[in-house]
Amino acid sequence: MFGFGGDRRASQNPRVSTRLCTSTFTGKYPHVGLFDCCEKKIWVSKPLNGQAIRTSHARLITGGTENAIGTVWKDRFICFWFYTPNTGEGYIHGYPIDWEEAHLLVRIDPHWDYDRQRLVPPALTEQVDANLERQFRVGHHVLDFYRQSNLSYPFSLHFVGQQATDSQFYVKRVEPRVE
Repeated sequence: MFGFGGDRRASQNPRVSTRLCTSTFTGKYPHVGLFDCCEKKIWVSKPLNGQAIRTSHARLITGGTENAIGTVWKDRFICFWFYTPNTGEGYIHGYPIDWEEAHLLVRIDPHWDYDRQRLVPPALTEQVDANLERQFRVGHHVLDFYRQSNLSYPFSLHFVGQQATDSQFYVKRVEPRVE
């Protein structure tokens, strides 16, 4: 009321839990990750007793006391999954994936603007296209993060939307560095 004790809202903003996440990756385990659109930072879940790939993205976000709040705050973050070789199975939106290799799946949404935190109406096609282009740039930024991790195996980038028609499979393949 009188301004003592700091701004309570600032401490309640969504942020990534450093207890559950790290900003480095060794290449040894499959996991989920988040790109913080405000801070422009990549976070990957820690091994979490072998369950890092099954962890919900919302669980990695702190600042709220309810899971529902974490789920809403998740809209500030672009979510992704990284599968090391032989750790995934099945199809993605009916599309076959070669799980003997590693894969980076980045979630995209043509109608949610992560930077501005607002919906983009489908009728505004130019804005939808520009929004997707920004998300594709983030996806390539995440790909570069893994490329710089000097992985010993190749991996492919996929953009995954809510439906198969919103998705792009095998967008780019990264070969391991040969030294």
